[in-house]
Amino acid sequence: MAKNTFNILQKLVDECRCKPGWTFKLEDEDGALRLVIIVPGQDSFHPERSFCVRHYHPVPTTTFNEKSWRRWIFDQCMRTETHEVAEWLRFGEDRKEIRPFLPTHGPGEDPYQNREYRNEDDAYTKQDGSLRDGVGPSGVRL
Repeated sequence: MAKNTFNILQKLVDECRCKPGWTFKLEDEDGALRLVIIVPGQDSFHPERSFCVRHYHPVPTTTFNEKSWRRWIFDQCMRTETHEVAEWLRFGEDRKEIRPFLPTHGPGEDPYQNREYRNEDDAYTKQDGSLRDGVGPSGVRL
């Protein structure tokens, strides 16, 4: 089996620069290597509260070369940006605003996966606007 190339990744992480205030490091958590991207910001629900967010990205065990590791780091930065925009993007006014793309932070969830929260009826609606035959969102047979 080929040896991993974490030494190349470590060199790149040590050299990595991005947006102002962003920092990068690798952490080993009981044998699981993670890229940590630390981002200064504000709480999207209480913008007056400033803090730094630690974004953890599992490092794949692979034999990437330098170019591939650079691309992988770029992809993790984009996942971090997607997460942050999803935290902040909202529509509507004050108490009626909606945040359809909020990341999921719960156990077992991928907080970097794009999601859109919509009415479940949308999944059962056909091109002509009618609901498809079968079990509807409320569990009622259509």
